[in-house]
Amino acid sequence: MITDYRPLLPYLILTLLAIGVAVADTFIKERRTPWLGWVTTAGALLVIAVQWFVPGVMHVELWNGFVRHDAFALGFDLVFLVALALTSLAAASSEHRMKYAGEFYALLTFSTIGLMIVAAAGSLLAVIVGIELSVISLLALSGFAKRELRSAEAALKLFVLGGAASAATFYGASIIYGVLRTTMFGPMSAIVSGPMDVGEMVALWAGLALVLGGIGFKISAAPFHLWAPDVYEGAPSLMVAFLSTASKAGGFAALLRILGDGLGPLAAHWAPVVGMLAALSMIVGNFGAIGQTNLKRLIAYSGIAQAGYILVAVAGLIPGDPSLAVGSVIMYLLLYAFTNVGALLLAQAVKEATGSDEVSALRGLHKRSPMLAFAALMILFSLGGIPPLAGFVGKLYLFAAGWQGAQYVLVVLGAIVSVVALYYYLMVALQVYIRDPADDRRLPVGRSLAVSLAICVIAMLAIGIYPRPAVLLGKDARAGGAAPSQRESVQAAPGRLAV
Repeated sequence: MITDYRPLLPYLILTLLAIGVAVADTFIKERRTPWLGWVTTAGALLVIAVQWFVPGVMHVELWNGFVRHDAFALGFDLVFLVALALTSLAAASSEHRMKYAGEFYALLTFSTIGLMIVAAAGSLLAVIVGIELSVISLLALSGFAKRELRSAEAALKLFVLGGAASAATFYGASIIYGVLRTTMFGPMSAIVSGPMDVGEMVALWAGLALVLGGIGFKISAAPFHLWAPDVYEGAPSLMVAFLSTASKAGGFAALLRILGDGLGPLAAHWAPVVGMLAALSMIVGNFGAIGQTNLKRLIAYSGIAQAGYILVAVAGLIPGDPSLAVGSVIMYLLLYAFTNVGALLLAQAVKEATGSDEVSALRGLHKRSPMLAFAALMILFSLGGIPPLAGFVGKLYLFAAGWQGAQYVLVVLGAIVSVVALYYYLMVALQVYIRDPADDRRLPVGRSLAVSLAICVIAMLAIGIYPRPAVLLGKDARAGGAAPSQRESVQAAPGRLAV
């Protein structure tokens, strides 16, 4: 029986926050100020403070290791909560136009809880529970603007394809359980280290292939990426900002837990598969973005390429230095949260002012809104990996991890396609700073959206100029907190967990 409930405090705060904003929006019919977004932002920041400064919350295990609040989970939780805070803060600007604002923030918060469960998972079953809680919330959010045909189309595509991906993940997990007789990552690793007959190995790889396909859908890695451009284009930009950062990070957390903690001894077999996904994603994402005229579709293809860069480090997880590999992934996802959320907030600001999210809507932005144009330039350069912005440092560490993990071909390929990426980023920058606007009127930007966008730009510059804190965060995460013998253990019941 649990006697210390402090490790559950972050989940409790977020659950009360989600219920509170939904109830408040229901009973307070006439809100003259957009305070729900600010409250949600404050709640996300409060959870960050609790995790970092309240003793007994982190570096503990629950239910015999079913959930592990280690430094790995802490690093990923920071990514999720930063994305939640930035998205909620930006949404406050358009909150007065939302009919169901409380539900919007509640769904974002519940999705965050699911992602936090994934990051802290010590079992394949915990990964599935967390993923489904997150996915169900995001499905509702994708069709939030239900009167818009594109939003309804995005929700339908995400529902159908996401359902197929979830089914594949469930079935694959059941096969893995059938072979190994456990879903706990520690026992899984011990079992696969020993001898297995041919039939067991074939079944295990079939199950792992299905699980990788389901997670590949979540991180929008090629060839499981086909949903991303259409969903990004049709769904509300603020929801896409969270989907493209926090949800993607959750997929990588699941991937690292399963491959690193559960099936690490089989790295020589799964690393080439991850490498192929990385290569396909980098090629498809970068070359697919070249012909895009819609800003959100371009961001979608850029996100596919970014997933490929991160997979380079995942493929080099073993036999490379695991601290560098996992640390670089978490570091990159943190800076990517600021960069990609900023890109979608830019799309939101332009859409609100012009009614269009085409790249051509950015024409002459430097004359219509100099600050917005500067933000656009910083975001594009960071995505392109140009120093001294955060994207350069993050990509450098990803490729260093891949190189140390003997993924030489992937690193060279990543460097080559990064040059291709600069072409379409610079084409957008051309619209912003070189083309003359069709309309000289200034673009209005909501205050909270402007604040959120400014935070993203400042963070990109700060991490790029002084990356040490982000680097240390990533390196500490691979240690998994204290050693098992030093961790506090909050146990649900003695004995081994059945599943």
